[in-house]
Amino acid sequence: MTKQASKGTLNYYDDNAVEFACQTVSIDMHDLYALFINQLPQRDTQCILDVGCGSGRDANYFAKQGYDVTAIDASAELIQWAQKHHMSSRISWVHLDFSSIENQDWENKFTGIWACASLLHVPFLELPFVIKSLLYTLADDGVMYLSFKHGERERVDNERFFCDMSESRWTTTVSEISQSIEYNIWLSADKRADCENAWFNVMIKRKNDSIRSSARR
Repeated sequence: MTKQASKGTLNYYDDNAVEFACQTVSIDMHDLYALFINQLPQRDTQCILDVGCGSGRDANYFAKQGYDVTAIDASAELIQWAQKHHMSSRISWVHLDFSSIENQDWENKFTGIWACASLLHVPFLELPFVIKSLLYTLADDGVMYLSFKHGERERVDNERFFCDMSESRWTTTVSEISQSIEYNIWLSADKRADCENAWFNVMIKRKNDSIRSSARR
């Protein structure tokens, strides 16, 4: 993705933050929440990283379940909207883009990483780097959820850059990741009534052994 395309995507969210947040804040994600929470390791203290938190919908849900949440987004306008509408002492709101994750002091900090419809704005060739940066912040046996629009290409739609994902493209991405992981992949329908997109979902489990393995469903 060119710098211009990247800037265009961010500008879209900054310029349309209120409209985007209002359109997405009430989408029912409970089935995915349950899948994610059931995979979390058994720990006395759970800390979740919400990557590309948008309206703050998911960060707010996890906080209400008793989890400590770090919610990041590259859009300052979305962070401000989310912070204003979700008052919780359990959520730390951080204005941060994906490329800066590796610079944070977050090694093995999070038992769960939630990246719902966020990494789909990362160029295909850059995805392994971003995922590796996230895995660095994940605790042993921690779980990470990712979702992309299903497809085989990169494109610009309504001013935003998208990297679509398929099983073959995901296999290529995983081949560039050195950390030891297991993963499940599946397709699902769009949860918005007026959208017909298919979504490519990934649930990653970070292992604490030195041999990388993969599992598909």
